[in-house]
Amino acid sequence: MARNGKPEKEKDPFERVDACIRDLQDRHDYWDKITRSPATREAAMAGIVGELEGHHHLPMEALDMRRLTIFALCGVSIKKGTPREARHACRAVGLLLLTLCDGSPGPLLDVAFPALSKAFQAQDGAPPPPPTLAAAAIDCLAAASLAAGARHAKQAMEAIWRVIVPPVRSRSAKMKIRGLPKTSPAVLAAAVSAWTFLLTTVVSAASSTPRKADRASRSAAIASLAEILDADDRRVRMAAGEALVVCVELNLTSKGMEDVLAAKASDLAAESAGGKGADNSLLREQKELFGQIAAFLDHDEPPVTSVRASWESHAVIKVSTWVRLVQLSFLSKFLGNGFLKHVRGNPLLNEAFSFSRVEGKPLSIQKESSMRIGDLLRDLKHDWSWDRINIFGLPRWPGLMLHHGWH
Repeated sequence: MARNGKPEKEKDPFERVDACIRDLQDRHDYWDKITRSPATREAAMAGIVGELEGHHHLPMEALDMRRLTIFALCGVSIKKGTPREARHACRAVGLLLLTLCDGSPGPLLDVAFPALSKAFQAQDGAPPPPPTLAAAAIDCLAAASLAAGARHAKQAMEAIWRVIVPPVRSRSAKMKIRGLPKTSPAVLAAAVSAWTFLLTTVVSAASSTPRKADRASRSAAIASLAEILDADDRRVRMAAGEALVVCVELNLTSKGMEDVLAAKASDLAAESAGGKGADNSLLREQKELFGQIAAFLDHDEPPVTSVRASWESHAVIKVSTWVRLVQLSFLSKFLGNGFLKHVRGNPLLNEAFSFSRVEGKPLSIQKESSMRIGDLLRDLKHDWSWDRINIFGLPRWPGLMLHHGWH
């Protein structure tokens, strides 16, 4: 509120972004260095997330070099910020790359991949990352891989799977990490959900018969998911159930596995409050989910779901397959309040989730771009508008900026 009692004029979205970028930069003067407080940096990164979430007010093509500036600053926050700041930065990276449609998501994800995967994978001899940060990094990697291409999706699935089923360690390595906590249920549930989401984008129900090696790998993955279905945590059981029913819909399972899953789904749908798992707050959701799964397996009944837009009564997103339901659930959770805005304005999403009476097609992974990080940096070096907008004291050349942020 202004001093004269009149409301202050709302800032331009680019001014808000610029203010957040400044608050993420330490200040240097002739005598000293002034470091931004953790609270200031957390608020600034949360502000960037808010602007990217409602991106229809912030056209990506008009951000110029701010896109690379934001990307570089996210790298700093993920590597050196507080867990809260790093969590916001993971979300910002996912939102930014999911929105870019100019070929740059691929090379940018190549730069970010090592730091993102490190944020959710425990290193030998070190405690695991905080669960909220690990889950945010997993979600970010899955969302960004959708836009980056098939190679990145495969890499992301492999990295996320190592959270679901950790690789077998040598005896000496096991001795070093003995006593450390196991994977948090929240992280395990996030990993299973993200892996399932990526699976829906790379495997088609009408795909050709997989190679023998692929069949063996898929059978091993399905067996592992079936074991996770017996986990103590309801969130983990629900994520594993969705993953398995998606595998059934995509024709990746055997008849014997489908029968076992149908029996297990019926049991979990009928579970009482005294059943396995202490968190009864999710009991109703578990019963509903596995009731749907049992109905699909026993009677081929589809999981019909719809999302109505707020601006038009007849604008509805309708899904009636498990593949599309998983995609809708993951993206609506990741995009949060900006989901409907992104569906309207993001070409990557609006075909699959169109607001019409006709159900859209499932999302599929983007074609691999031929652009590499060197090509992207060469293009950006010729963007002389950088001289006008670089008021943040960052390196003049994009390559140095990425080194400053992510390396």
